[in-house]
Amino acid sequence: MTYFYSHYRKPKQGNLLKVRDLAIETRNKMPNPGFVTATISVPQPVVGSNMIVSTTIFESVEEMDKALDYNDTSDEVLGRIQSVDALCESSASVIGKVLHSVTPQGFVPKICVRDTVTAADGKLADLIAFFSEGIEGDWGGVAKGASVSMILGRPNINSIRITAFFQSLADFDKADSAIRSNSPGLQKLLELRASPSSRAVSRVLSFTPPQA
Repeated sequence: MTYFYSHYRKPKQGNLLKVRDLAIETRNKMPNPGFVTATISVPQPVVGSNMIVSTTIFESVEEMDKALDYNDTSDEVLGRIQSVDALCESSASVIGKVLHSVTPQGFVPKICVRDTVTAADGKLADLIAFFSEGIEGDWGGVAKGASVSMILGRPNINSIRITAFFQSLADFDKADSAIRSNSPGLQKLLELRASPSSRAVSRVLSFTPPQA
């Protein structure tokens, strides 16, 4: 099963360009697929604006283990991480497991939308199945990539993440309108979730797709 490692950095004032460029440079040196994003619209703007997020994708948990072991013993890697983190107000990482994903061949996104949804007690499996089927469907006729994942360390054990990629903000708007007009789907979601979901929207700065 596919795993991912995401590093969240909030640059200090005046360091946004440096952190952005170093994150892209480091990400592009890796053979794994992945991407770098910068937040443009978040639930708590004062806290989450201008966040640079670098994500690397691993084909298996064993591959993730090897990367973590290497990072822990490589002074070069740790030094590079430390030098970038020194330019930031905060730095944090998460590891997640991808439960289901779809990515069209040759797809190059510009917008990334991350939704966090919490299932009602006893409804987690049903919520995962609901979104796994949903990302396969048509979203207003626009091209999109999407995944359903679970962060390993999370404040609510019933929470999952839905990540969607679009080629423009206009495509995202069209897809969002199509989803909201699906009354049966929305009603089903209300039955499965425990509370309203949260959303963060970002620009994609760098994108390395999986090899065909």
